[in-house]
Amino acid sequence: MADSRTFTREFAPFTRRIGCFTRQFWLFTRDFGMFTREFSIFTRDFVLYP
Repeated sequence: MADSRTFTREFAPFTRRIGCFTRQFWLFTRDFGMFTREFSIFTRDFVLYP
């Protein structure tokens, strides 16, 4: 039982760091998706209407 408690205490900061990284990565992915959509619209307009 003590082993599992020690494991939990050691593992908690790692889990929290993974959560922060996941949230940052999700925000970055969302922003990158918005940028890609805007860029594709701009490119399409630029190609259609030179």
